[in-house]
Amino acid sequence: MNRKWIIGLGALALAGTVALATVALQWNRFDGRINALGVDLRQPMAYIGTASLSALPRDLVKAPVLREFLTEDFAFYYEEHEDRLGLGGALRRIAFEHQPTLADNLIELALDEPAEVALWTDGKGAPRHWAMAMTRGSVARALQGLAAVAAKDKQLTLIGALKSSLFGWSSQPVYALALSPRRTLAIATRGNRVVVLSDPGLLFNAERQADPQAAQVLESLLSGDDGAQALWRQHFGLGAPGAGHTLVAGGTLLSFGYQHFFPSLQALRVDLAPGGRNLRSFVRRSAAAPAGPAPWPALPAQAAACALLPVDWARTKAVLSDTATAAPAASAAGSEPAPDRKAALSAMADAFDGPAAICWYERSQLHTPLLVAHAKGAAPGAAVLANFAQWWLPTAAELSGEAASGTQARVNAPYGALREGDNSAYQSRFARAGDWWVFSPDGELVEQAQASIARRYPSLADTLGERPGTLALVAPQQVAELLRREALAVITPQQASFRQAADQQLLPRLAAFGKLPASHALPQGAADAQGWQALDWQPLKAAR
Repeated sequence: MNRKWIIGLGALALAGTVALATVALQWNRFDGRINALGVDLRQPMAYIGTASLSALPRDLVKAPVLREFLTEDFAFYYEEHEDRLGLGGALRRIAFEHQPTLADNLIELALDEPAEVALWTDGKGAPRHWAMAMTRGSVARALQGLAAVAAKDKQLTLIGALKSSLFGWSSQPVYALALSPRRTLAIATRGNRVVVLSDPGLLFNAERQADPQAAQVLESLLSGDDGAQALWRQHFGLGAPGAGHTLVAGGTLLSFGYQHFFPSLQALRVDLAPGGRNLRSFVRRSAAAPAGPAPWPALPAQAAACALLPVDWARTKAVLSDTATAAPAASAAGSEPAPDRKAALSAMADAFDGPAAICWYERSQLHTPLLVAHAKGAAPGAAVLANFAQWWLPTAAELSGEAASGTQARVNAPYGALREGDNSAYQSRFARAGDWWVFSPDGELVEQAQASIARRYPSLADTLGERPGTLALVAPQQVAELLRREALAVITPQQASFRQAADQQLLPRLAAFGKLPASHALPQGAADAQGWQALDWQPLKAAR
């Protein structure tokens, strides 16, 4: 039986957002919506549906593959997390001082029950904003006395009352629970429903006026209507919750905000059975990959990780047309001047077909991936390539045109592989080899891609089986070495405590992860009505 370790990797990454999501900002630091991001509570970027929040970390530790490199410390972290302890302490104090009927084990009661958690990114791209909804009679009943407590408590205050436009409520109170000077939660209950927000700023602005759309989402989550409560699951095309755990990362999160160019990639999902007995992974696509050749023959073998990018090339046409106006005129030495740069670049966009791909290599850096794309038909002239490269690398210190294969540029920037005294730079390269277009901030990767296309060096296609349709691949040994080297590179000699933590916690986990087999993901069976399709992970072959 194949060891489908990559499923566990996705689950780990998504589960880690639970810890990240607990970081919130104090109420008086807001001016309108959080960081002016305009968080849309109707459309989460990630989602966790679970039969038991407290069981999720322990089930991950027991899951196939994950149990080989996760330890009990992973589960212990969530049990002893600062915010969980702070919330438990605050509720116990409130119960002792104001409401003796509020159970001491309220947190355990809540976390041991089914719940849904939706997450959104902050200004730095981390999913730190969250909302949790659950149906729990005992917890809801215990919290129904919050009004009397809030009238005379410093930690718990009434911050607003909403009128329902959907369900006709005259008033729905919302409370703020201050866990610390840095963390404040918003809590609302109705009947047997409880909703907790990581910060009041998700619902209210600085004047404590509720955002109408956010208020409607809260009304739906608090309602007794099953369809209205399921708005997050409907957003991701999920059915009714099961007995285990479901973790979803949406396309916006996966594409780092560039989903405009990858509209068909909607989400990735991991289903974890109770007790960690089984892991299954799925991809949700609104359409099949663009027609055209797969990019694997153009990528050098021995990649650490790769992913197919189902680019909508029609959407790049407007970008390249605007480029023609913004980019300064450039032409390769000895080449003819571009008579109509806008038309030429627009025609270049029409030439691309099929999916693109991105790969990371252990022999390079984490921030210097290799990207490839395919273009059919006649290649554009050297002047068009030079104009394109001038826009692509506008800050290049040195830019040289190569009529046959593209351009090369030296870009001065921190952390570059090229070192001269205190300065560093990247030797970026943009090249065309036949119908393949290749770019990387690491010019050596582009040269290896050109060698693979010319069959002078093994390609990733040589490591795949005969079954077509590979969507991604990961080689744990190369990933582990890349992450190890990059992590240690940013720890200075003055950060002895960080280095000690890395030696004790990070490096052993990476070493264990690196022992897992290299695999690639293939679609399995037909997609369901919502576009979800199971993934089958198969081992890579050794390249000859």
